[in-house]
Amino acid sequence: MSKKPAFVVYAPPLKGLPFLAVTLDPNGTAIASPFGTEYEAVAHNRQLAASPGHGTKH
Repeated sequence: MSKKPAFVVYAPPLKGLPFLAVTLDPNGTAIASPFGTEYEAVAHNRQLAASPGHGTKH
């Protein structure tokens, strides 16, 4: 198991729903943040991944 969080962007399953920028922590927690565009969600995850102590991007 990875000891660093994974950063994932999920596309909305239906029109009108947000893209989700999700952080999956090795301890089993997940944090999702909604965004209006894929670009915003990816930018959010890149910013988090660049923070000290973070790593794996998906």
